[in-house]
Amino acid sequence: MQFSLIAVIPLIVLLIAYIYFDPFKVIRSYKDYSNPFVIPNRDYISTTMFLKNNKRFKYNSFIFGSSRVLAYKPESWLRHLSEKDKPFMFDASMESIYGIYTKIKFLDSLNVPMKNVLIIICRDETFNHSENHEGHLYIKHPSVSGESAMTFQSQFFKAYLSPKFLFNFYYYVFSGKYESFMSGYIEHRKMAYDTITNQLRIIDQETEITENPAKYYRKRSQLFYTRKAEQVDSVQRINSKQLFMLQEIKRILEKHLTNYKIVISPLYEQVKFSGPDQNILNTIFRKNLYDFSGKNQFTELITNYYETSHYRPNVGDSIFEIIYR
Repeated sequence: MQFSLIAVIPLIVLLIAYIYFDPFKVIRSYKDYSNPFVIPNRDYISTTMFLKNNKRFKYNSFIFGSSRVLAYKPESWLRHLSEKDKPFMFDASMESIYGIYTKIKFLDSLNVPMKNVLIIICRDETFNHSENHEGHLYIKHPSVSGESAMTFQSQFFKAYLSPKFLFNFYYYVFSGKYESFMSGYIEHRKMAYDTITNQLRIIDQETEITENPAKYYRKRSQLFYTRKAEQVDSVQRINSKQLFMLQEIKRILEKHLTNYKIVISPLYEQVKFSGPDQNILNTIFRKNLYDFSGKNQFTELITNYYETSHYRPNVGDSIFEIIYR
């Protein structure tokens, strides 16, 4: 009996510390989720901020997609919308078509007006999942997924109990210093979230580029690999489940008489969707689809990218000008 109690004490201490520190910010509610030092679940933040603020701000315009939506600033979007429109960035890290579909279905179930919608599709991410993601960084908010809140919370506590996470987290808590070995556990970039639009800004990188672009790209020269001629994906990625989701997205948006735009991201890789996938997207969305993949004026310049995954807001501003021309 005494041995069992001794064995349980460390777990109790860890549980109390978990509740006290709330490292993933999923236990208590926060007014502002900016500058987290633990890498957050962006889907949870987006959904939480929407549920908290929608009654007050009455959102009617939404941007959906992965972290690449950081290129599409709500204030830039508003220049092409009505002054009375209320935009909200409803993104998630590594967002899938499942995540986009369930969010749109969620808004429809609440009778939230969707006057304007921008959906960002990426060849390398959007069609990787047909169901809810696993893992604490990517699992969907229960309000959107419709799945168990207990299952959702258990993913975070399981991640917390990882010896590597415990070491990195408490090393940072007690030292206050970021070390390179913390990568993947501790967020050292300054990340700001707008408490109204939910816009994400990566402050450090944009500031560094603005102050000395030559130095920024020289330091990262090995990241920006030499690309071959424009390529077409050899893999067909859109399956039957995802085809249904795409058709349902269109049905719901047309039901709401939404002014919607589907943008295919201008990724540094310069790879286009496979022929069958491109045909599916063109057939469903027709004139509402704008393809900026492959080799073009945006993907040619490395100065349009923070690294080889995320493109900058100057690209988003230019794309707004094109699709709302």
